[in-house]
Amino acid sequence: MKQQDINSFIERNLKNFSVNSTGWNDLIGKMLSELVAAGWNMEHDVFGKEKFGGLRCYIYSEDEELNARLRKITNKYARLSGKVCEICGNEGKLRIINSWETTLCIHHFIDQKPIMEIDENENIVYKQKPILNLKDIVKAEVEFDLEKLKLYTKEQINTDEYFSFSRQEPNYYLLLKTVPPHLFSEDMQSRISDLFQNLKDCEVCGHKALYHKSCLRCHNEPWGASKYHEEDYGEKLEYIKECQMDMFIDEDGYEDYFNYDRSFEKISGHEILFSPDDLEEYKKLLF
Repeated sequence: MKQQDINSFIERNLKNFSVNSTGWNDLIGKMLSELVAAGWNMEHDVFGKEKFGGLRCYIYSEDEELNARLRKITNKYARLSGKVCEICGNEGKLRIINSWETTLCIHHFIDQKPIMEIDENENIVYKQKPILNLKDIVKAEVEFDLEKLKLYTKEQINTDEYFSFSRQEPNYYLLLKTVPPHLFSEDMQSRISDLFQNLKDCEVCGHKALYHKSCLRCHNEPWGASKYHEEDYGEKLEYIKECQMDMFIDEDGYEDYFNYDRSFEKISGHEILFSPDDLEEYKKLLF
């Protein structure tokens, strides 16, 4: 079997994979090469696509032994694709964009789901493009326990249109704090003021973001908020350490994305309680 023939087979079949970009090309090429080595006839094409953020390959043989080998290879590359950015081929994670699952590195994730900023001229900005100036807002509303913000301009006040922001975005609470209070109803002014005046230190993530029984930054509970904490963890430091390790592992890419959040001030002297050895032992338990 000549390498030139395998290369031609790979080049021909790459076109049969319906994927979002070229980041998986090397992965698909290696998979096709392994399929041939396992016994696949190169005269027959192979097809595949991206589904739920992973690589799916559709291949079948009536030879059951060959079929088992092929399935083992395609399953292997389906798993590997969940760690490779579909666009550039660098290390990636499964992420959600507008309810769609996709595997992206942090840079291409932010490119498709850009970070909201507020510049020195009070513009709300995405990818260096202003979408709204705070001075143009004539009305503000909040919903879902202060987790969604609606901003109206003069042109929108009597329509169903508005600018919408949610706590799933970095800098959401920075925006909520920056919008002039008089634009909200009186009861909401009071609730928003209460939130920012009563933030406490979160010992898990190290930000002044703890409000009542949950951190607005990392979403962990403080020690003792649940009656099960002492039963499950024994002592406070063990609970904080495990929460911190979960944040560090960051399977969903949340920490990567919220690295850009400036809503809450950092606590000086905050401690990370786990060591590299602790993390390795914890990963063994999880995976």
